[in-house]
Amino acid sequence: MGKVKKSFVSLKWSFSVYLTVCFFISFFGSMVIGFGTNYLQEYYETIHKDVRFFTSSDENMEVFFDDEQFIKKYVVTDQRPLADRKYIITYFIISYAQFLLIPLFIISCVAVTGIIFYKRELQKPIDILLDSSQKISGNQLDFTIEYKKQNELGQLCTAFDDMRHALDENNRNMWHSLEERKRLNSAFSHDLRTPLTVLKGYNDFLTKYIGNIPEEKISEILLKMNGQINRLESYTYKMSAVQKLEDIIPDISEIQICTLRENFEESGKYISGNKKFSFDFHSDKNSLFVDIELVMEVYENILSNAERYADNNISAEISVTEDFLKIVICDDGKGFSEKALKFAKEPFYRDSNEQNSTHFGLGLYICKIICEKCGGSLSISNTETGAEVTAKFFCGSR
Repeated sequence: MGKVKKSFVSLKWSFSVYLTVCFFISFFGSMVIGFGTNYLQEYYETIHKDVRFFTSSDENMEVFFDDEQFIKKYVVTDQRPLADRKYIITYFIISYAQFLLIPLFIISCVAVTGIIFYKRELQKPIDILLDSSQKISGNQLDFTIEYKKQNELGQLCTAFDDMRHALDENNRNMWHSLEERKRLNSAFSHDLRTPLTVLKGYNDFLTKYIGNIPEEKISEILLKMNGQINRLESYTYKMSAVQKLEDIIPDISEIQICTLRENFEESGKYISGNKKFSFDFHSDKNSLFVDIELVMEVYENILSNAERYADNNISAEISVTEDFLKIVICDDGKGFSEKALKFAKEPFYRDSNEQNSTHFGLGLYICKIICEKCGGSLSISNTETGAEVTAKFFCGSR
């Protein structure tokens, strides 16, 4: 059986229930005090029935008129002796105690109701929020806020936990981005040393032996230096692209399926060159929302990798579903090594036999960043015939 969702009970409703209970308890308690003091008063009179507690009373006085003086006169008919002072004081305390006890009882009921309401409805969420705010101010975000009551404070705790989770995610993303930048900069500095060292060596050689070197040798050295310069230009261009992609925001727009298909097919045929290119496209939509420039960047980058490693055949399968655009590129090359399956999407990863090539190991890394920026993912695997790279892009409505 599924869990029963608790209904929402507002604090105003809870407070009104507490006040209603407080009213009934105060009302019946006041009645009990009133009846109790009256009964105690009568009982006290009964056990001291041989004395009077009043110096005069309508019940104990007989009234008549003096015809000669024309005034009203009172004659005491109760002949019992007047009670001692301490008994009279006790009697009056019992008689008028209800006028003090009833207000005190009502005030006590209100105070106790307020304390119970605070303890049961307010104290725990307030303590939770105060503790959470102190943890957040101390940059401690690896905790959860749990308050199960379905009321306004429960909603506030949930919203506070959502805020904490968002802050935690933002901090993690920022930390990951900073670490990635540091790693890129470190790798960038490391990879620049080789071509710079080569150029410095050629420069020193030419400076030292410029008058004793044949022109053919000088031309050869200059050609090699030019190759290293081109390599540096290509490398810095790639690094600039990576840095820009970190901050890119996809420009989502609607594109027709027929236009998308045409772009994919034409680019695939051009990039595949002399390799045999097979293309398959199917969609259950007439249009989709994507950043077509970023999608084509990923598509062409993966195809370029496939063209470099394929023996003879390259295939592209594109499918469009309700929420995602999926691109699958396969080649019949040797496939990914076990190490490459783990690290090929990391920046500057290259197989051991590619260390001196112009391939810098940034292609799949750039594709991964673009896919993630577009709400998708990039995955790599091996098939029976070679390597397979799958790129997914979110293409739902804006």
